[in-house]
Amino acid sequence: VKGMYNQSIAVYDDSFREKLLREKAITDAMVTALEEGEFIVYLQPKYSLNNNRIVGAEALVRWIHPEWGFMFPGEFIPLFEKNGFISSLDQFVWENVCAKLQEWKEKGYLLLPMSVNVSRNDIFQGSLVDIFSGLIKKYDIDPQYLHLEITESAYAECGNRIVNTIEELRKLGFTIEMDDFGSGYSVLNTIVDIPVDVIKIDRGFITSCLETDRGIYFLKHLIDMIRNL
Repeated sequence: VKGMYNQSIAVYDDSFREKLLREKAITDAMVTALEEGEFIVYLQPKYSLNNNRIVGAEALVRWIHPEWGFMFPGEFIPLFEKNGFISSLDQFVWENVCAKLQEWKEKGYLLLPMSVNVSRNDIFQGSLVDIFSGLIKKYDIDPQYLHLEITESAYAECGNRIVNTIEELRKLGFTIEMDDFGSGYSVLNTIVDIPVDVIKIDRGFITSCLETDRGIYFLKHLIDMIRNL
């Protein structure tokens, strides 16, 4: 009942304990899982409706545990963001994607931009620019093929620090994407203040806008404004 001023009694539910035990088990297993190759990077294609072609992909990480099986990110990513392990997992994904781009380049395949997630934990580490410039040198790839995807909430929470980091990354040739745009923060402030190249509008935001004529009108003009910016 903590923080619930209109309720003074709560009935105990064993699911609370089960949740804590599950989180403890995940935390205990995460380092070994990374070392043992249990985290797998999948590439979700980006498909253009304008020319009916695949124009890129987004790297998504999944955990295939030897006992628990296939785990969706909703179960472990929020926990990793809380305990800081997300930075180690993110860097694993970045290395994996860069290695894949290098392999395709050496085989003469057509290269397409790959989007990778950057968490707010990564931004506060302070070495993000050095890490990504080091990766493109190590794997000999053009930064145009690496799109860095940062959630709107991270922009809202990291202030000037993220603006400076993004400007440095863009100077190096990286494309910056804003993910989950419209998912609950000050939409207009974010797009005016932050220098990004691509904006991914949150699915829930689009769905809610499509329910009314006013919402459709707002969505249409929001997209026009984003393009103009």
